[in-house]
Amino acid sequence: MKSGFRLDPRLRQLGDSPLLLLLVTGALLGSMLPMSRLARASGWSPLAFAFWPALGSGLLLALAGLRAGARVQVARPVLLYNLIAGVLSVAIPNSVTFIVMPNLGTSLTSLVYTLPPLFTYAFAWVIGIERYRPLRLAGILLGLCGAALLVLGRQSGGTGSMWWLGLALCTPISIAVGNLYRKQRMPRGVHSSLLAGGMLLGGALALLPLLVASGGLFAPGLSGWNVLLAQCLFTSLGYLVYFHFQRVADPVYFSQFGYVLSATGVISGLLFFNEHLTVPTLVAIAIIMAGIWLVNLRPQEART
Repeated sequence: MKSGFRLDPRLRQLGDSPLLLLLVTGALLGSMLPMSRLARASGWSPLAFAFWPALGSGLLLALAGLRAGARVQVARPVLLYNLIAGVLSVAIPNSVTFIVMPNLGTSLTSLVYTLPPLFTYAFAWVIGIERYRPLRLAGILLGLCGAALLVLGRQSGGTGSMWWLGLALCTPISIAVGNLYRKQRMPRGVHSSLLAGGMLLGGALALLPLLVASGGLFAPGLSGWNVLLAQCLFTSLGYLVYFHFQRVADPVYFSQFGYVLSATGVISGLLFFNEHLTVPTLVAIAIIMAGIWLVNLRPQEART
């Protein structure tokens, strides 16, 4: 996109930093974990809270792309890309997360967002687009161990039925497949805002029939809509950074934002929901950060 001024090269380089984009993406998208807790208290159903932020954020990002001068892409491959990406990366993960959270709790639900790097690495290796890299695999496994310790250190009771845990695994599997699909099929020459908005609108379109059938389209009271509007803002900013991040990082590196997303859920519980900070939690977060550092020992390999 052309503009009337030239951005300082140092600022441009900072904006393309994979590590910075990793942290910002994870923190913004991690807002859905505490916000979903507020949404349940305001009367939102899981499907409704997955649908409305996707719809509102998708429209905001699409309009932002048009105002920035991006050309409208209406070709069938672009529309199909948006629909498939929306189902894999928005509709399935978000709806499953909101459905299982009341049964598994926020901490255990956060754990599933640390699994996409492992699934992404495995799927990418199987289809031949990722080479075996011992340091990268070790970093991913180290981060996964830290996430497991984080949850075990904060779980005071049982972990729920195996059925709910099995359902929760649909989230990281769907995210991993979506990571690979978007990277391999991303349309060229399409503005990031339009790609992000189209993906969110595709996810909302996929959720609409289920939402109408369930009869839970709206939430009672003004407070419920305040939560929704706040989540739309976080989602819009998060996915705008998300697509820029995906342009400068490979699928495995990109999927690590789930570690930051998971940590965001735990930290928000400490700050806003009167949860207590424990020594295992501090150790777990340190291990997760060490895993991210280990994966990124060679940053030039994190660029495509």
